[in-house]
Amino acid sequence: MAGTPNPGPGRLLRIVGAVAVVGGPLGYLLGGLLAPAIHGTGAATIQANAAAGPAANATHLAAFVAASYLLPIGAVALAWLAYRRRPWLAAIGGLLGIIGWAPFAALAALDDLASVMARQAGQASNAALLDAFTNDAVMGSYLIIYVICHLVAYVLFGIALWRARIIPAWAGWAMVVSSPLTVAAFAFHDTARTAVGVAALALLLIGSLPAARAIAARRVVRSTAPR
Repeated sequence: MAGTPNPGPGRLLRIVGAVAVVGGPLGYLLGGLLAPAIHGTGAATIQANAAAGPAANATHLAAFVAASYLLPIGAVALAWLAYRRRPWLAAIGGLLGIIGWAPFAALAALDDLASVMARQAGQASNAALLDAFTNDAVMGSYLIIYVICHLVAYVLFGIALWRARIIPAWAGWAMVVSSPLTVAAFAFHDTARTAVGVAALALLLIGSLPAARAIAARRVVRSTAPR
């Protein structure tokens, strides 16, 4: 019928948003589980990459690359879901989520750089170069912005979606608690840090499932008022 809106684009956006809300944390979780080293020294990171199996390392890099695309889209989708009932929390959370996840691609590329260096000769000089690159002002600012902004964003998303009764209370709390648990992971080292970080990502993933379902099922109400 002429004048009838095409639901296809809206449905596509909802599906992509729902996939991103779950797929982003899932990719991050998988990459974190398989990463040979997390926030180690240059020498330790290169040695861990050299000792890692090529299949596992390739999978961890692929998961991080996928997450780097999906996580910002997921932040937009969560903001859209909460906006009608909690506009300020949604808007601030969405902006912080986009800003916070934007540097994730650079951090994933840093893992790729370590993997390449592990396959090259001169690991000692490569380790010094990796340390210098990781700790310079640009990468340092990326890390700070990434940590602060995306963690605050998910606290706001959890509160907004829970208070709007879009997701159950347990899901909202899972999102909220995942952020301080991520911060707590930095107090540990090696295996313990990975375990706490994975637990935080698992909470985020679990809390995101009802939100993804709500995004996929939601219908945009069109105004019938005269213009």
